[in-house]
Amino acid sequence: MTGQSKVHHGVPPQSLTVLKPHKLGRYHHRVPQLIKETTHKNPRLIADYFLSNYRISLELADLNVEEVSELAPDCIYRCQLGKLGFAIDRTLLGEALECYYGGTLNANQDTPPISSSEKRMRDRLGIDVADIFFRGLMSGESFGKFEHYQNDYEETVWEYVAQYQYLSHLTGRRASLYLFLDAQLVDELTDRLAGPGTPRAVGNPLDHVRHLPVRLDCIVAAMQMPLAQVLALGPGDILLMRPLDRYEVRINGQKLYRGAVFEEDGALFLTSLESVNAQ
Repeated sequence: MTGQSKVHHGVPPQSLTVLKPHKLGRYHHRVPQLIKETTHKNPRLIADYFLSNYRISLELADLNVEEVSELAPDCIYRCQLGKLGFAIDRTLLGEALECYYGGTLNANQDTPPISSSEKRMRDRLGIDVADIFFRGLMSGESFGKFEHYQNDYEETVWEYVAQYQYLSHLTGRRASLYLFLDAQLVDELTDRLAGPGTPRAVGNPLDHVRHLPVRLDCIVAAMQMPLAQVLALGPGDILLMRPLDRYEVRINGQKLYRGAVFEEDGALFLTSLESVNAQ
């Protein structure tokens, strides 16, 4: 084999950037930034929900938004714009369950076993937190009603996972809840981040093309000189140049016309245009 090899041996795969075709030309990279900016503006948005509904005092300790996560959602919900997954640490779920039924949770108490009450609480938390999450992102606008979704024959691809880690003032423990966004929800967010689209023009497309703005460059003078002289130029130097007999008019470096320049009332005008055949 001759020439430069296109195979670079010894390069670890994790150091390579994997391109995702469905993300090219999209605003997907702004979704994690939007989640973080919205959370930092109102860090108590989800914590106030737990305080008002379950009398749990939480403080946001950390927020991570990742593309890949080994964790799978406990619940999956679907709205008219896509699917969202939800997961919550057992410690935080158990604390919500105890506080909701009026109990007192000991900091050293073990997490209770999975029960039907725990599952119902998790489903309820998921729907409420999902609604709060998207209302925060969209400045109060709702993504619609979330409904529990389960399909054993469909594998959902999650684009981003947002991990909210909270510190409980009651137990002193840290626990997290997770929100999984599928491709449809991410696409909807990117469309809204891009803003309203440009209205489609009606009529003959050729007429619209003829009205596109075009930059014309008029070459008044030109000269050739050795590179050594160019490098030797300094401030205050004067170059002796002869104006062209006919001035070239160019578009993107291509000659279009030749013309004459005249002055009137202190302004320069281009006239007497003659076409230049492309070489």
